[in-house]
Amino acid sequence: MDLKQSEIGLLVALDALLDAESVTGAARTLGISQPAMSAQLSRLRRLFNDPLLAASGRKLVPTVRALELKQPLRAHLANLDQLVRESAQFDPATSDRTFRVIGTDYVHSVFLTSLVQSLASQAPNARIAFLPFEPTSVWPQLEQDSADLALVTGMNLPEAKRRAGLVETFKVIQRKDHPRGTTDFTFDTFCAADHVLISPEGGGFIGVTDKLLGELGRSRRITCSLPSFLLAPSVVAGSDLLAMMPARLAALHSDSMDLFDPPFPSPEFTVDLLWHPRRHKDPAHMWFRSVVGRIATVI
Repeated sequence: MDLKQSEIGLLVALDALLDAESVTGAARTLGISQPAMSAQLSRLRRLFNDPLLAASGRKLVPTVRALELKQPLRAHLANLDQLVRESAQFDPATSDRTFRVIGTDYVHSVFLTSLVQSLASQAPNARIAFLPFEPTSVWPQLEQDSADLALVTGMNLPEAKRRAGLVETFKVIQRKDHPRGTTDFTFDTFCAADHVLISPEGGGFIGVTDKLLGELGRSRRITCSLPSFLLAPSVVAGSDLLAMMPARLAALHSDSMDLFDPPFPSPEFTVDLLWHPRRHKDPAHMWFRSVVGRIATVI
């Protein structure tokens, strides 16, 4: 095979075919007709001397050779795309790019409004997609360009580029008109109350606050475990339970909740920006990182 005798466009077609595993789906992705995509597939089969996609019942499945090609091809095309992007100017005012951000529900809640407002004022034709956080898929999503940024806590991804985002502390939240009143918490009043614990992995009853209390020779009673910080305000609002909430997220509910400093040095966590080195000098990506970075310093 002599690549110089073929067309780079064929490789783009192959990437679309392997992603869709469908001639019709690949044609839709590239905005061409189905007969044109079928012709591309025929040329690709001659180029690689392999069927690439084989019929299996009513669908097409990739051959072994196609599976071997899929990831290297995607990486090489991404590098070519980056070569073009780095040589191009980026004007946020006219860009229609879609930016994709991985984050937890906390990250989405805290960053969402400011990011949407920033894009509306600076890049009105751009779009933003907030993607769910799944630890094992963060790097593959960045590597495959299905995400631009990951806003994460405590992840060790040596190959990723990293920038410090924000440092978060905690507040104690309780419902308005709580029977204990609105005095500041002491160790005794904090530990004597019943608490909600947020356990992102699900079902846990020991968190960073409990470890800190244990080091101080104290403990608290946890009667409810939730998988998401976003569920805590409604549970607290309808009960006498307390919850430790990230301060920025708690502030979003200050109209319906009373907020207090804990009676001990607050636990902290950091949120970092992570991205793939391939995008490091992409002008659009550099602009977007600067927007997110600025938001992290002011929210």
